[in-house]
Amino acid sequence: MGDSGTLADALRRGDRASLAALGAALIVPQRDNFVERPWGGAALQRHKRQAAAAAGDARRFGEAFEIAAFDADREAAQYPSRLRLSDGSEISLAELLAEHGEEILGRRFIERYGRCFPLLPKTLNIRELLSVQGHPPGHTELYIIIDAEPGATLRLGFREDVDAAEMAAALKHGLARQRELLASLGARLDTALLHERLGPWFAAREAEPAALETALAEWLPGPDDWPGVAAILAELKTLYWRVLDSLNTIPAIPGQVIHNATPARIAGPARRVVGAEVHALGNPEGREILALEIRRPGPTFRAWDNVRFPVRDVDVDAALAALSLSSTTSEDFLVEPEALADRPGVYVSVDSEQFRVEHLRPGADLEIDVPAEQPHSLHVLSGEIALRAADGRTIGRLGRGDSALVPIGVGAYTVTAASPADVVKVNLPDAG
Repeated sequence: MGDSGTLADALRRGDRASLAALGAALIVPQRDNFVERPWGGAALQRHKRQAAAAAGDARRFGEAFEIAAFDADREAAQYPSRLRLSDGSEISLAELLAEHGEEILGRRFIERYGRCFPLLPKTLNIRELLSVQGHPPGHTELYIIIDAEPGATLRLGFREDVDAAEMAAALKHGLARQRELLASLGARLDTALLHERLGPWFAAREAEPAALETALAEWLPGPDDWPGVAAILAELKTLYWRVLDSLNTIPAIPGQVIHNATPARIAGPARRVVGAEVHALGNPEGREILALEIRRPGPTFRAWDNVRFPVRDVDVDAALAALSLSSTTSEDFLVEPEALADRPGVYVSVDSEQFRVEHLRPGADLEIDVPAEQPHSLHVLSGEIALRAADGRTIGRLGRGDSALVPIGVGAYTVTAASPADVVKVNLPDAG
């Protein structure tokens, strides 16, 4: 390392030998970059081979940020990927790229994308219904279902053409009524407990407000206040299901690949920039889903939060302005990865202006060669793999739940596995 100190210190100083060694092998962030979400579950820890939560630990992890090294994005900056180096010292990937990106990413990559990695892949553990949301034009998403409970679904794309003004008015009115409900239940209200009691009721389409009177009685200022609260609940439930029913319902089946992007038949004639369609991941029934999400960094606009408490930020106008409001079908989003005839074990699901996604499926009798390419990411959904450089040295090993950044210095490599493995490889458009 040259001078005394940790390996992280040497990298910060720009020690050439340390940087050369790092840039010639897989860069593997810690796999426990977990984010608590109210809709999270326990499958994420199992998938990533982490110890189960201790008794009494009520945390619910909804996301793991796999490769987060893009500080211009608020979430990526808040949950940066960290590297634990061979001597136990640590450094964030964003810091490393900002200081020494040229050695790791290459000059052409930096000229196009900057000293960062402009992808924000996540593993999602969804146990509740997420908000109805959208992203700016140009920001598409890919969901690869790793596991799901039988009957699990998600919502994606409008089923019929939507009138923006009418939808905006309905959602804003619903949000106002939600706040009126809070005001009606008094100052002693526990909003988290309120959501715990209301969530299953909203999910049960046919349940009437009378079923909640006892559960909410402790928060009612007086007995004469119940009829008004019941009327608000009935109105909110009607809107809750009206919004969900306006979206396509897609079964979440292990192995399924779902590309959330404006269908060409809509984007083409309208000359619209392809983006993510409206979506609400998860389902009212609470059937759990574990998925790898591939996306570029960027903001999320909530159009409607399915009457969640506490009330979170919702921007109806920004969300609807970002979305295509044209009718779609479930089939518009389902993708069957196509085998590459000249590369056994390699399949392609998406090759777009946002990213290219390949599925590598090595096994005991099948090694997969990857040509020298610009930096990209790898995500292991199942199995264990080893990567061998062109000169025969092992440049890294990955297991289920691991992700890695492949630096420019790795060059061509071979993926091997003792038993079948499923690996997702994600490239940005070539920096050229």
